[in-house]
Amino acid sequence: MLLSIDRVLKLLAEGKSLEKIAELADCGVNDVVKVIESAITILNRYEKQLGHKKVIIKKSYESEDERGGADYSERSPEQVLFEGAELSSVPLNSTLTMYIDGASSGNPGPAGIGIVILDHEGRQVGKISSYIGKRTNNFAEYTALIRALKIALYFKASAVKIRTDSELVVKQLNGEYKVKNDQMKKLHEQAVSLLHSVSDCKIEHIPRAQNDKADYLAKKATQ
Repeated sequence: MLLSIDRVLKLLAEGKSLEKIAELADCGVNDVVKVIESAITILNRYEKQLGHKKVIIKKSYESEDERGGADYSERSPEQVLFEGAELSSVPLNSTLTMYIDGASSGNPGPAGIGIVILDHEGRQVGKISSYIGKRTNNFAEYTALIRALKIALYFKASAVKIRTDSELVVKQLNGEYKVKNDQMKKLHEQAVSLLHSVSDCKIEHIPRAQNDKADYLAKKATQ
């Protein structure tokens, strides 16, 4: 039997053991292993050509003491950006859709953000549930937006759709509502600056019922 990558992968898919494949191919098990390793190398190279970045589960704080006393000075920008994230292979230079939400238990009180990331085919490729301290609900909403925009820049998204159920945030960004609170003005200015940096970015207001996943992740982070 010809010991080709296609043949070895097919036999593996059929449930054949390495020993059985070696027997059929009249070779050693080590030879079969080398073929499998070659296949893995090719697949990894192909994934890189497609342009994907992997980020696997960044730790969230486990207690109120940990959350309140976080020292971000010792953490890299990437660690801060992906706090509370679980991401698979996110495509580079592609279209991303993000559902975002912010929640505060007490307003102000323990607050969190939730983000759901979809690729250009509508498949979920990541989610974020991150505690952000004792904040107001509006602060959390803007923080979720800013985090989403930074993630879009990180993955060099060619186009971004951000969907939120916060009518206030959308109308303030559109200039329909004024931002009166000084603290919120800083967040608003940061969001506007990031919006100008992200290619082809659209922010849409959606009903809360369509934002249930991001809502759940935001509320989960406050607990």
